[in-house]
Amino acid sequence: MTEEPLERQTARGRDRLRPHATTSGILLAAAAAPFAIVHGTTGSLLSAPRLLQGGAAGVGVLLLLAAVTILRRPPLGRTLATLGLLGGGVLGLPHWLGSPLATLSALIVGTFALMSLWKVGAPLVELERVQRRPVREGQAQGAAVTALALWMLWTFMGFERCLVGILTVGWAVAWSVFLGLEWAFSKLAIHRVRAVAVIASLAAAAALTPVLSQTWWWMMSVFVGSAATVALVARGAPQLEMERTTWWEPLLGHPERLFVGTFAALCLGGMALLALPQSATSGQSIGFVDAAFTSTSAVCVTGLIVLDTPVDFSAFGQFVILLLIQVGGLGIMTFSTAALWALGRRMSLRHEGAVASLISPQDRGRLFATAKRILRLTIVVEGAGTILLTAAFVAEGDSVAMALWRGVFTSISAFCNAGFALQSDSLVPYQHSPLILHTVGALIVLGGLSPLAVFALPAVLRRSPAPVSAQARLALSAASVLLVGGFLFVLAFEWNDSLRPLDIGAKVHNAWFQSVTLRTAGFNSVDITLVRPATLILMLLWMFVGGSPGSTAGGVKTTTVSVLALSVLQAMRGQWTLEAFGKRIPERTRAKAAVVVSIAALTGLMALVAVLLTQNMPTRMAVFEVVSALGTVGLSIGGTGELDGIGKTIIIVCMFVGRVGGLTLLMFLRERRAPPTLGRPEEELDVG
Repeated sequence: MTEEPLERQTARGRDRLRPHATTSGILLAAAAAPFAIVHGTTGSLLSAPRLLQGGAAGVGVLLLLAAVTILRRPPLGRTLATLGLLGGGVLGLPHWLGSPLATLSALIVGTFALMSLWKVGAPLVELERVQRRPVREGQAQGAAVTALALWMLWTFMGFERCLVGILTVGWAVAWSVFLGLEWAFSKLAIHRVRAVAVIASLAAAAALTPVLSQTWWWMMSVFVGSAATVALVARGAPQLEMERTTWWEPLLGHPERLFVGTFAALCLGGMALLALPQSATSGQSIGFVDAAFTSTSAVCVTGLIVLDTPVDFSAFGQFVILLLIQVGGLGIMTFSTAALWALGRRMSLRHEGAVASLISPQDRGRLFATAKRILRLTIVVEGAGTILLTAAFVAEGDSVAMALWRGVFTSISAFCNAGFALQSDSLVPYQHSPLILHTVGALIVLGGLSPLAVFALPAVLRRSPAPVSAQARLALSAASVLLVGGFLFVLAFEWNDSLRPLDIGAKVHNAWFQSVTLRTAGFNSVDITLVRPATLILMLLWMFVGGSPGSTAGGVKTTTVSVLALSVLQAMRGQWTLEAFGKRIPERTRAKAAVVVSIAALTGLMALVAVLLTQNMPTRMAVFEVVSALGTVGLSIGGTGELDGIGKTIIIVCMFVGRVGGLTLLMFLRERRAPPTLGRPEEELDVG
């Protein structure tokens, strides 16, 4: 008789490891969703045909049965869950047919759910220990994630907060609370800190309930914070490493998860601060959607705005935006590394490896030194920019206090390539001030180059014999070509159009500034809506390329496009090996460059289709908005102000994906596997 593994001998009942434990929690929390689908399709659940009411009840029962069955009989449970998903799709068929965006969203969500349910494609987790999870832990986290998803859907998409919607979200929140409490009390002696965090969040929500007793929706919504706590902490890290692990190690030990997770947390924190009444000049909250848009635009250093920064935001709100720009521009990784260094703390090996892969992969031993150099560079450059801009703004007529605040804000925004300005029409009022234009331009260029390239710049200019990496030389060369080429094109194309009102000197200054800013910064000194179609195409290309890797800029990055361009040139010469500045570029670099560009193009195409399906705007305007958001540029030809709630959500996703990068998201989701030991036979394929 085969002996059971030790973990299965010691774990019994709801602590025993089961497959699909998280899926069970998701199904439990989503069992009331069919009633909301019928209500949304017919307008009223009570007046809906009996057939639809019965169908909703039947689908709900299927989901509940699947949640119970999938733990012990996974094939039967997955079949029941599949029938429930298909049944929910059939119930919402009239609504899907009337809304192309809803149809597209339902297809994407349904396909992803079925693929995850039947394990089609690469799994989203790495360890068998995590795939087979304790029932309490998995169900609690699954229900919490579902509750958060439903609450955010009803809150941010502007759906009517009717009784059916409240009951649907309340059902999911109730399951999250119940399962979270069950898990917390069962683990109180083992994982005291995590369990206490869950119990404390539930106690705080219960204490706030009497205050909000007049509004059912908000009374229920206070428990969403506890659901978020459960979703974050109800997961045990596998004790497989030599060093002691903690509950946050699954995040810190994976550099892509850490990068994406910290930016997402920063966006949510900024949203909460900007939604406060104190952040608005009117004294009333700007709403979660506009706060989320502004926060994401600041953290992702994009610069697209739905509200006028100097008019609609108070001094506190402007300070929050500036703080989000600074932290987002440098990257939360650099800040956390420098903070640990300042506190004299030692990072775990997993955390150190994650940070090293993002900041200094070539020299892990100089991790803190690299972070200190980045911070020192930032302080020096932004400080010099502040001094010059303050003097320039004083010369333009501002008071010393206002000039200082404008100088600080503009300097940080420019170096971080954010594009936020304290003037309603950006830098158009200063198009006759070469000092302001060229100071901001220099800040943008330095911010758009990686620290590696900036540190190598003196050696390149002096032609020093000191070795300079091929990446730094390639980044500097590509940036120079794009800057000079963009300047010549803008000057030639716009001489008699958007540059017409200016004298010859001002035309030269503004053409150069537009070449600098259009790749990723988002400032403008001329009216972008007046540019010719040919210039618009040029701007789209430059925005798509962006800045250098490791910088505050967005886009697919200059080195990525350079690698592909060199590949084309080498192929035309009949050479398939790639070389640059005396170094051979490995094939995996070429493959990564192709993946980055492909993902960016596909993401842009999907976002463009979504915008055109949901927004009433010309194609030209929609294309510009999507590319500007994905490139984290921030330039607009008027489309941002015409977005509704759905359109703003689409652009928020574009800005976030553009900042963290398509390749990072791909690596965030992929499974890490060892390379195969046996190679496959090669076969040439005809391409092109």
